[in-house]
Amino acid sequence: MTSRVLYRIEHYTSLPVIAIAIIGAMIGLIAAGGAIGFPSGWVAGFEVSASTVTIVMLFAIQHTQGREQAAIQRKLDEILHALPGADESLMMLEEAPPNVMRDVEEEQRDVRLMSPDTEAEQSPHDGRRLAYPIITKDVEPPVGDLR
Repeated sequence: MTSRVLYRIEHYTSLPVIAIAIIGAMIGLIAAGGAIGFPSGWVAGFEVSASTVTIVMLFAIQHTQGREQAAIQRKLDEILHALPGADESLMMLEEAPPNVMRDVEEEQRDVRLMSPDTEAEQSPHDGRRLAYPIITKDVEPPVGDLR
């Protein structure tokens, strides 16, 4: 239930109509406050309200982004699982410890460097060798290419 509420908060607050309504309400409150001399209770109420809304929005946005990222990861894992010859050890890699992530990154870099269809160039930043695909103009596009 909490997940649904946070998702709806994030969804509805991202609508342009809501932004316009909030801007209009703020202009109205500022005009009314100016007309009656900005009572001290209003200032304290505004500060508490602004802080509360900020914290709620922070959690709503973080929650929604986390859900979306998890969904994307599951979809990518499913694609990886469906590809013949794919390295299934990469599935759920986002939950691996940092040392495993580093090992996989180094292994992938080594594979790219050793691949016959890549050529290595030296990075101008730190001297490491980088792999870039060789691009040739005389190669026929694969069947089904939509160029």
